Amino acid sequence: MSPRKMLHAPFLLLIVVLISSLLLTACGADEAEEPSGSDVTESEAAESVPTATPESLNSDPEQPAEEAAPEEEVSSEEAQPAAETPAAAETPADAESPAAVQDTPEPAAEQNPSASGNGADTGFRPAADGFAYENYGDVGYSPSGETFPITNLTSVEMRRLFGDGVCAAAPKADETCALTPPAKQWMEESNASMNGGHCEGFAALSQLIYSGVIDPNQFGAGRTIDLQVQDNELLQRELAYWFSTQMTIWEQQQVLAPAEAVEYLKAQYASSPRELFRLGIQKADGSGGHAITAYAVQEQGNGVYWIMVYDNNYPGQERHVTVDVNANTWEYEASINPSVAPDLYQGDANNPIILASNQSRLGVFPCPFCESQSSGRGGSLLAQAAPQFNQIWIEGYLNVELEDDQGRLIGYDKDDKFVNQIPEARVQPVFSGPLSEVPPVFQMPVGLGFVAYLYGDAQASAIPASLVMIGKGFYIGIDGLSMEAEQLDTLAFDGEGDFLTYTTDAEETPEIIVGIEKPQADFELALQAVKVSPGTDIHVLFDQKEDTFAFMTTSDAAAEFYISITRIGEDGEEETFDTGETTLTIDPDRLMYFYFGKWSGQGSDLEIGYDENGNGEIEDSEIVSMADAE
Repeated sequence: MSPRKMLHAPFLLLIVVLISSLLLTACGADEAEEPSGSDVTESEAAESVPTATPESLNSDPEQPAEEAAPEEEVSSEEAQPAAETPAAAETPADAESPAAVQDTPEPAAEQNPSASGNGADTGFRPAADGFAYENYGDVGYSPSGETFPITNLTSVEMRRLFGDGVCAAAPKADETCALTPPAKQWMEESNASMNGGHCEGFAALSQLIYSGVIDPNQFGAGRTIDLQVQDNELLQRELAYWFSTQMTIWEQQQVLAPAEAVEYLKAQYASSPRELFRLGIQKADGSGGHAITAYAVQEQGNGVYWIMVYDNNYPGQERHVTVDVNANTWEYEASINPSVAPDLYQGDANNPIILASNQSRLGVFPCPFCESQSSGRGGSLLAQAAPQFNQIWIEGYLNVELEDDQGRLIGYDKDDKFVNQIPEARVQPVFSGPLSEVPPVFQMPVGLGFVAYLYGDAQASAIPASLVMIGKGFYIGIDGLSMEAEQLDTLAFDGEGDFLTYTTDAEETPEIIVGIEKPQADFELALQAVKVSPGTDIHVLFDQKEDTFAFMTTSDAAAEFYISITRIGEDGEEETFDTGETTLTIDPDRLMYFYFGKWSGQGSDLEIGYDENGNGEIEDSEIVSMADAE
């Protein structure tokens, strides 16, 4: 293991000031444990405890909880101390959900809660109201065992989630649109997180069909159990849509100790048996996030309750989470993926149960990465929330630990130990699959710089890794990272997305990727190292105001790169120029500028400038013909 390279704030500041000054000069500008303790009384129903991180969910179980109204979702302000609850937004006419919406019917008499025992029953049954198809990942499996492709989010679903602010141009007649670079990157990251499973989508959609909000006939059958996933792109995309709503509703979830979860569900299901809750669980170390549907509560005696659940990994089966309200513990025998053996989940007040209502998922959400209040060029207006966080998305078999400029840490170290010393940051688990396959999403406050330490785990070489920061109107990060077990790479960001430094001791060739949303045209750039010396720092300055991309290396020899630039015009059409098989050679400490904002499309030229000796002046420049842009 290479020793950790500490990139201290003064050193980073010196680099930023140096490159910024150069740029300004150049631009000119199943059974529970033995019971103990006391029972939770009926009057304590609908209480909540604060939300915790993947290890402890950052909660203090001793804090007082608020009482919930019997028929409304209780919003806990303590669920995420550093987050602002998204404001409700009206659905614009041009982003209307294609899923048919119905008025919620009155529950039939036979579906009213059970009056026998101290429990509640909504009438939902997995054999009729759950899906017959098992939870799947990046591919589906036919009854004969053959794989078939899966379609997840498209621009249509992105418009449903966030409105037309995700569009780089006015939507087309088929409801699709060309996405802005940050919207496209967010969609790709969300789709990648489904490779570990679509459990959140299965749970949420089955609940919404049962409640009468979604009509299953549009997907090919009148009952959930009769719906087919194979050759049903519309249903696949619907499952992906509801999966992705978990990224937007974290603050509205109920994070409850086991005994409180029992009382809360009993109270809610007694009054509104059609309004089911998704039950989110994970292991004590934060791994294996899984989403299941809670549909009944059954008293077993001696303070033990069963929360009956539909687990989309086990179609048609009636399964249960065992809760001991005296010991305030829960346990569940489950499999995150149907192809692996079941394993035991356990929790208590420090690893609580996370409940999400149907109502929290409905409507259009404030867009955290849209640049302006405009809902897309030529579209209607949709108010956007002020950005509080930059989202850090991770793919691959990595442990990632972030260190801010005060030396505080958050994330998982090389030994997979979780630490959180940054109270204003957040860690959002993804209810999809094991943590090693689907890392959490880190949310760092805007303006807070940090260094990301990337530790390769035992499976690191299996798939390429990536780390991308998505913020308001931009994204910046690395992609295609070939990590080995116990390899350590570092990636330093400023808090505004203007600066990045990548360092490795290996002979890496990842892509440094950036994207930006602008009023007249959007741009995406990819810089791939072809040949750099081990231990080289690659510094990138992404000036979002001057529309300039600059980079340099600390290599002891000339470095070689490929670069591509894509322009998305006001009509949504893309034009791309790349160096093809021709590499760019840059000498050590030589700064190369690309004035991408001046490129107005095919037929115009791109200006490139060079600072040969670091004195802040452009000694050489050239004009590159972009006539062969595609």
